[in-house]
Amino acid sequence: MSRKKKIKDPSIQPMFPIGSDAGREDREKLRARIQKIDEDASQKIFVPFSVNMEQRKAAIKLRSQGKNIVSGFPEQVPHFSELGCTLYLVEEEGEFVVRPVPE
Repeated sequence: MSRKKKIKDPSIQPMFPIGSDAGREDREKLRARIQKIDEDASQKIFVPFSVNMEQRKAAIKLRSQGKNIVSGFPEQVPHFSELGCTLYLVEEEGEFVVRPVPE
């Protein structure tokens, strides 16, 4: 009777050598990079309702860059904390820019 060789699950294998200074440093860089990606992905941008096509183009551009967009309704007074938005789209000098939510 032949025994099957057990295949190790790669998800539980350490990515770097244990005890290596280089391995610890690489893990810290990897964790920092993943944390930044998570923070960027969790940011939501509130876009108020408008019939202005330039604003809509700016929102579409943000969405195509992978940003999370929360679109407003007509005459909506946004409660940014309830919507989970930390940023909002605003027009400044004819340009639409993303700014932090006022506190």
